[in-house]
Amino acid sequence: MLRLKSAPRAPDVVEIEEDARHLALELAGLVPAIVVDVMGRGLVLESGERAWREVCVDLRYRSGGSWTPAISSLALVTDRRILLKTSDCRIVSLWWGSLVGFEPCPSSGYAVLDYGDGAPRLLSGRQVWAIAVVGVAAVYGVEALATHPALERLRARL
Repeated sequence: MLRLKSAPRAPDVVEIEEDARHLALELAGLVPAIVVDVMGRGLVLESGERAWREVCVDLRYRSGGSWTPAISSLALVTDRRILLKTSDCRIVSLWWGSLVGFEPCPSSGYAVLDYGDGAPRLLSGRQVWAIAVVGVAAVYGVEALATHPALERLRARL
């Protein structure tokens, strides 16, 4: 009898938050880091750039006072940027070092990245927790993982 392989199960909220907690500990150097296969996704990192997680998110841009329709994306979250491979076959880099505003709201399922160009980017989805954790560390420093209000829910589980 031929058995068909089922699609991988999407992680639930508890698993996503536990992974985000573990990621914060990885960034702080308190637990070993998980290895992310970048080449298997056809993406290229800069020399010395470190990939932390691969997550699924929706990408929107603010245009004319409203958000554009969502574009499903695979996001590679690194220490330097969020590297998106969109469902419409584009590769988009959202660099941490170029931000002028960062509003992570992982409990509500989104993060807003503002580059001061009049077109903020909204990343949304259940897995935005990884973006919030790496973003807080990249923008405010690793020590901010212990104090940033957006990550309070992760600290409450300790």
